[in-house]
Amino acid sequence: MNVINKRKSTNDLWVLLFLILTIVMFLVVTYKPQLFLPISSEKLLSMVSVAFYTGIIIYFVQKIAYIAINYFGANETLLGFLGNVVICLLIINMVYDILVAYGVDAKSLKAISAVLAVMVATASKKTIKNILAGVFIAAEDVIHPFDFIVIKKYAGIVVETNLFYTMIEDGDENRKKIESCKFTNFNNASFNPSTIFLDAKVSAQIPMKEIDEIVNNVLSDPETKYPQFTEKPQFLGIEKFKDGKMFLRFMGRCKGKDRKKAIVSLTMQLHKNFIEKDKNIFLQHVEY
Repeated sequence: MNVINKRKSTNDLWVLLFLILTIVMFLVVTYKPQLFLPISSEKLLSMVSVAFYTGIIIYFVQKIAYIAINYFGANETLLGFLGNVVICLLIINMVYDILVAYGVDAKSLKAISAVLAVMVATASKKTIKNILAGVFIAAEDVIHPFDFIVIKKYAGIVVETNLFYTMIEDGDENRKKIESCKFTNFNNASFNPSTIFLDAKVSAQIPMKEIDEIVNNVLSDPETKYPQFTEKPQFLGIEKFKDGKMFLRFMGRCKGKDRKKAIVSLTMQLHKNFIEKDKNIFLQHVEY
């Protein structure tokens, strides 16, 4: 089970427990209202109804987020944060409605809420700044797991990322937690240009005319065959002859994060075209 499914299962469990508790309270209010005296049955029923409807809305919010992430490729970090914000607002609204239904003065609640909001905002400026920076990073989609990040005096592979911080791990397996607001000047090496050299070893008995024909087929229509390359692949010629074999060298450029896909796409085209001509081919590559 992947992380998303685990999170979904946990969320579903909490919502299920919430709904079960609400239903139990509803049944108790209906059949044993004296347990909650001196609260009137009408007030209690109104309070339970608010909680029940809130639970249903929370359930649908989580379902919509799950569908958007898994079926439409929405940003999980950003959508998860927005979903949590919506759920928090729903719960706050539920508490407000329950207190009003209980008989607490609405004006007093609004005044208390305003004071609490100012206190929280004042006490957590850094947290808010961090969250906003995290939202921006998630929206721009500039950091991913397994990217190689260089920031100030730290460098390493991204092992964890969320709205609050990014965890990187260096070559000695030391981990450093970097707050989102500190990503003002950094380098993601996964987006740096990368040059690929790929060697194809074939029999020296194959006529050069056939080699040229196969190579032209491999390199034709690069926009369709090689979308990962920023500079289309090209044939550099014969690198060397050894043991009755000749080494054909190809070169191309792509972003670091697309390196593996680029190599696979070129390798598959070479293999396909040589095999279609009944010519054996051995492929190896060197990356820079």
